[in-house]
Amino acid sequence: MKTFDEIVIDQDVSGSELSNWIESNWVMPTQEDGTLIFTDDDEARVKLLRELIHEIGANYESMPVILRSMDQVYNLRKLLGALASAIQELPADARQDLEDIIRNQGL
Repeated sequence: MKTFDEIVIDQDVSGSELSNWIESNWVMPTQEDGTLIFTDDDEARVKLLRELIHEIGANYESMPVILRSMDQVYNLRKLLGALASAIQELPADARQDLEDIIRNQGL
């Protein structure tokens, strides 16, 4: 967990830019005793924002669409991971049946 100032330094963004991203709800740190606290996920989001804006050249108007799409992909990856874990818990014959069904679907 890091503070606002630590994120500014570590991620090489300006304080005003980071404040704008927070105000836009693109990154949502928690607040403890008046101090903004950034989790590892928050820091990864700041890094992503910096790369999208400063390195790729994404504009501010496109960011809500980009972030929503990336969040959907992230959530799908989590869901697929949970599904894969659940499948591993199935008996071998049930796993084989499921594999056959998937193969017959052309996937």
